[in-house]
Amino acid sequence: MTGSVIKNMVFIQPRKPLLWLAGLSLCFVLTGAVQAQEGDLPGLQRYPNASLYQSVTREARNYPVLGSRARKIRGEIRADKEQWLDGFLERRVYEIPTGHGSARAFQDMTKHIKALGAEVEFLCEGRDCGPSNLWANDIFGVSTLYGHDREQHYLLASREVKGSKEYYVLYSITRGTRRVYTMIDQFTVPAP
Repeated sequence: MTGSVIKNMVFIQPRKPLLWLAGLSLCFVLTGAVQAQEGDLPGLQRYPNASLYQSVTREARNYPVLGSRARKIRGEIRADKEQWLDGFLERRVYEIPTGHGSARAFQDMTKHIKALGAEVEFLCEGRDCGPSNLWANDIFGVSTLYGHDREQHYLLASREVKGSKEYYVLYSITRGTRRVYTMIDQFTVPAP
């Protein structure tokens, strides 16, 4: 049966095989680039094989820009270095594939943020960041980001763009279910 199928198949031999192969390769590269960027923030490609869990685009009032460990005092969020700003928020939360830890996803995204020219203002990991439930529920309002305190990572970076200030907030966590989530916020404060 297989022999008869092969007899009836027609093989097309391109006249310029190298040019044809190069064109085909370019199609695969371009297709992959478009798929990898779909839904991502400009210049911040998601972790390989991560799935977009949540996407938020909105104006934000009193957005917390925290440059030190977070804590709750008398029911209020506090940090030694804190700003509460108005601006425009672009948020992406990704579910990282099984077998990849929160530290690895965090390092990968940190590399992309630095490549944009953003300067790191604060970085913490584990219990040095404060309680995970405070970050997830009270600061970000994303309960999915609640997990083990020892497996959390936080970064605050910023850069100037055309007179506006862009802040990048990166948070990565491993939940009790061993699922890993990474959140990236791009928060823009318009020029005065």
